[in-house]
Amino acid sequence: MTEGSSRAGTGGSHPRHALVPLLNSPVRLSVVAALWPVDRAGFAVVRDLVEVTDSALSKQVAALEAAGWVAVTKGRAGRRPLTWLALTAEGRAVYQRHLAALRAIAGGGGARHVPGPAGAAPDGDTVLNGVVSPSCHDDGHEHT
Repeated sequence: MTEGSSRAGTGGSHPRHALVPLLNSPVRLSVVAALWPVDRAGFAVVRDLVEVTDSALSKQVAALEAAGWVAVTKGRAGRRPLTWLALTAEGRAVYQRHLAALRAIAGGGGARHVPGPAGAAPDGDTVLNGVVSPSCHDDGHEHT
């Protein structure tokens, strides 16, 4: 049995397991990010911020609405129909969790530094899933 297979089905400890698959779409992530700082935003405003067509935004908002993360409210301004989008409380929580996972990954959440010669690898090397990876400055060649 390999090291990785011993954790299969448990979710694992790597921060990627906290990523929300529905937010892996760049457009859906952009929509949620656009709605994060506001109480609500007009459909056209979000469309222009995210730089997608009405059809593409409508499809992605429908997926977020089905998940319960975006609320869609329709109204009128005179004769003109308006559509408002807002993050739900659950949508805000999911977005925060997704961002935390991305930050953990970007900050090296899957690797650990070996403290020194007493560790399994020389000082400065990184151990990831039991494999030693030499630090860049220890690889024996110059960088420009």
